[in-house]
Amino acid sequence: MSMKVVTPGARQIADGVWWTELPPHEVRMFAQNGSSQGEMSVIILSSFDYDAGRSTMTFKLADAKALNVGTTEATILISGKAEPFEAAGAENPKSSSGTRAPGDLEFLSLVKTQCQGLQKVAEALLDGVRSRSAGELKRGKSRNFSETPDNFWYVIVQTRIEELSITVRGPVAHFDGLTRLEVKDDRGNTRFKVRSLRDVNDALKLIFHAKRKR
Repeated sequence: MSMKVVTPGARQIADGVWWTELPPHEVRMFAQNGSSQGEMSVIILSSFDYDAGRSTMTFKLADAKALNVGTTEATILISGKAEPFEAAGAENPKSSSGTRAPGDLEFLSLVKTQCQGLQKVAEALLDGVRSRSAGELKRGKSRNFSETPDNFWYVIVQTRIEELSITVRGPVAHFDGLTRLEVKDDRGNTRFKVRSLRDVNDALKLIFHAKRKR
């Protein structure tokens, strides 16, 4: 019988994605040939039981695979079941190797070196995006990063005030009332701010409500 693991304080931040805290030495129990880079751990679950009321995630040791073993307790849990991703219209989740594209790494590196207060926020946001949509951020002028190949969202790292300024494709009316985050017009598209982990779930809802190229 496989050992069961219960993680308290698990919080859903997107469809099929949860945030929790697990010490790196515990994450290594689920690692086979997973990578070890950065501060955040990433675990994919083939079967699990999430109790939203108690904020607990329960799963068997055999049903978990660590894609990355981080250096802190910050951990992202990703559903490996087909149904949540298909129901959300997902396309090509992040590679099971756990590796990141160079542009994504450059974005996280910039946040880490120039805006450390947003590091966990940036990692949670990007993991939420990549769990549902393959792609890569591409750096532009200064601290701007655009999504490729379809630029349906882009982000500016505002180091002085420690915020992520995100613009999504589509007019304000398309997003108004979707979340608690304030949305503003940005030359025909829509801009909003992300300041903490509490904003990540709402940010992902806005990002995946953006208009996409057909």
